[in-house]
Amino acid sequence: MLRKNKSFIVAMIPAGIALNWVANSIVEMLKLPLFLNNIGTVLNAIVLGPVWGAVTAIMTNVILALIVRWTYLPFALVGVVVAFLSYFFFRKGWYKKSWKVITSGAITGIVASAVATIISVYVFGGFSGHTMDVLTAGLIASGQKIFNAAFMATLPGTIVDKVLTFWIVWMILKMFPVRFLPNAKEIKSKIGIVKKGERSKKKISA
Repeated sequence: MLRKNKSFIVAMIPAGIALNWVANSIVEMLKLPLFLNNIGTVLNAIVLGPVWGAVTAIMTNVILALIVRWTYLPFALVGVVVAFLSYFFFRKGWYKKSWKVITSGAITGIVASAVATIISVYVFGGFSGHTMDVLTAGLIASGQKIFNAAFMATLPGTIVDKVLTFWIVWMILKMFPVRFLPNAKEIKSKIGIVKKGERSKKKISA
């Protein structure tokens, strides 16, 4: 079992990184005020655990820093925070209903935005080369201080980004045959997957 789980981890980490990469590439190509580079991170955090989700985030940002822009590197911390928060909400059963998925994504977005703002301001002076820098510059020109401007520019997009990320992962888990996953029972329980037989039993007992 241990050997099987190790093989599964070895397979899931590159898959998670690839998922992050593809989604981020689409965002970069379309110049969207989003990121979507944590889908694989959240998926691995739920399937493998928060530490492996964090590893996925760090490795993704290292690769993006080497190939796209070096400014991605410090923001690996945001991915780590997202990994642990997504796992926390998963364990609390917040993936059972759509409104809880949206709420947990929004909360994660607020926290992630705060962390990203701190990194952006203290490492890059508020401008890290992302599309959102244009909005930051506009807010500074209107009289906002650099920290407020960076946070206000990042917040809406990051909330939407994390809500979409959580929703996509939720859909993946609902459509994917989770019985093949090591923690299949827990995933079924936490995201509200009920077998037909179990559903009919519940109706009869009700």
